[in-house]
Amino acid sequence: MKCILRTISAAVFVCASALLTTAHAELQPYPLDTIAGKVFYRYKVPRSIGLYRVSVNFDVPQAEIIKWNPKLKERGLHYAETIIIPVKESDLVQEVQSTEDSTQTASLPEERAAENVAADSTALVQDSITAPLDSMALAQDSLTSDSIAGSEKVLKIALLLPLQADSKQREAGAERFWEFYEGVLLAFNDLNDDRKYELFVYDVGKTEEKIQQLTADSVLKGIDAIIGPAYPAQVEAIAQTVLEDSILTIIPFTNKVKDIDTNPFLMQFNPHVKGEAKALAEYLEDRQDKVNCVFVDAKEADIPYGIREFRQAVRNHGLSVTRVSVHDIMRDSISKALKDSMENIVIFNTEKYSNLQLLLPHVMNGKSGKQITLYSQYSWQKEKIILPQIYTSVFATAVPADLTDYESLFSTYFKHEHSTDLPRFDLLGYDITRQLIAWLEGKEYYGLQSDMQFERVNENGGLVNTKIAIIRK
Repeated sequence: MKCILRTISAAVFVCASALLTTAHAELQPYPLDTIAGKVFYRYKVPRSIGLYRVSVNFDVPQAEIIKWNPKLKERGLHYAETIIIPVKESDLVQEVQSTEDSTQTASLPEERAAENVAADSTALVQDSITAPLDSMALAQDSLTSDSIAGSEKVLKIALLLPLQADSKQREAGAERFWEFYEGVLLAFNDLNDDRKYELFVYDVGKTEEKIQQLTADSVLKGIDAIIGPAYPAQVEAIAQTVLEDSILTIIPFTNKVKDIDTNPFLMQFNPHVKGEAKALAEYLEDRQDKVNCVFVDAKEADIPYGIREFRQAVRNHGLSVTRVSVHDIMRDSISKALKDSMENIVIFNTEKYSNLQLLLPHVMNGKSGKQITLYSQYSWQKEKIILPQIYTSVFATAVPADLTDYESLFSTYFKHEHSTDLPRFDLLGYDITRQLIAWLEGKEYYGLQSDMQFERVNENGGLVNTKIAIIRK
C-alpha cells in the first residue's frame, strides 16, 4: 500500500506561518515592568497562541521566556494569563526608569516579514490540497518546528476522513470533510513546539472496508493518536486496534460510538443524547418556578429517542408539566395547556422540522398572548421560526476578535473563501486537533468555536465531551 504521495516541508511551514502572523499583526503597545533592573513586557495571552509564536513575535528565545515564567515549562501557555517577556534594548522606544514599580508602554518588536519564505510555504500547502490524491493514502504532512529538529520523540497523528478524493463527483456533504481537513492543517501551524508532529492523512471512504485494510496491513502501528473516522461502523471497525495498540482516538462526527463504555482510548466529541437532555433539564430546573413544560401527546413508541430522553429528564427533575393533544393544537386551542405568567416550553414529539410546519401556525393562533418557547433542534436553526427557541449545542458562534489570526492564516494558505454556514467545519477541525494535542500534553485548550470538557463514562470506558451550551434564540 502506498503511504506517501506528497510531503510538506515542516520547518518551512511552521516558520513561515509564525512570520506571517507577525507580518499581519497590528503593532500595539504592551505595559513595561522593571524587575531587578531588567525591563519586561507584561503580555496577556490571547486565544490560540503557542509559546513558539510568542517567541518569534518578540524575537526572544523560548528558553528565555520560560526562565522568567517557570510554570510554562510544565504546562505551556494558558489563555488570558499574564506572563513577562524580556525586552531587547533595541526594541525600547523610550527610556524606562529602573524601579520595580514603574510602568511605561512600548511598541511590539519590529515586524520580521519573510515574504519569499512565506510564498514558498503557501505554495506547498496549496499543492497539498489540490494535488492528485490516492483513495487510501491521501498524504503525509510532516508539520514541525526547526527549533525542535533534534528532538527524539515524534508524535504521529493519523487523520481518517471520507474525502472521496478519487471520485469524479463527490457525494453531498463531502465538502465538510475537506473543510475539516483544512482546519486540521492550520491547527498544526499553531501547536506548541516542544516536540515534532507528523500528520498522516488517509481517505477511508464511508464503509468499513478501507479501515479494515488499514488495520490488516498494520499501517497504524506506531501512530500515537487518531482523528476520525466519521461513521459509527468505521469506529466499530477500528476500536479493537486502538485498544490493543493504545492509540488515543477522537471521534468528531458521531455520537453513536458503540465501544465507548469499554474502550478507554476513545474520545467522543458529540455528547450522549442523555447528557444533552440532562443539561437542559438542569438549566430549566434552576428556573422551575417560572417554567411549564408542555408535552404534545404521542405514543411512547412514536417519540424519537432524543425527545424521549428529554421528556424523561424533565420528569426526573420534577419540573411542572402539562399535556396537549395534536387535535387541540389543530383546533387552535393549545392555550388550555399553557400557564399564565410562566414560560411555556412546548415539546413536540418529533425531531423533523417538516413535521412541525403544519402545526406551528395553529400554535400561534391559539396561544392567546401567553408566552411560548419552542424546544428546538440544532438542525432547525436555518428555518424561519417566529417563536423563541431553546436548544442544546456543542458549538458557539465564534467571536470575530478571536478569529483574527486564524482568518489571516486561512486566507494566506487556502486561496478560496471558507464556508459561512454554521457550524464551520474548518473551525471544528482546528478545535478538535488542538484539543487532542492539549489532552496528550496535559494542557488546557479553549476553542474558537467549541470548548470541550471530556469525562470518562466509567472506570474502564472512554471519554465523552460534556461541555454542552444551552442556547436561546
